[in-house]
Amino acid sequence: MFEERVVLAEGFVLEARIFDDQGFVLSLRKGKTVLVEYSNASRYEFKSVEKLRYDFERDAEDALRQG
Repeated sequence: MFEERVVLAEGFVLEARIFDDQGFVLSLRKGKTVLVEYSNASRYEFKSVEKLRYDFERDAEDALRQG
């Protein structure tokens, strides 16, 4: 399992978890509010790690801009 948590400015938290069974959760939160979340439980269609990362980063940057 891979797990990483990064605390950003202004209370934003970025979390990434990838499980041995190929499950994944990528999320951006502010406090308890989820701004962006990609997981195999959501409707995100996984095609590759590169595409997952690109899509998540794009949506997270949009959410951070909206503040």
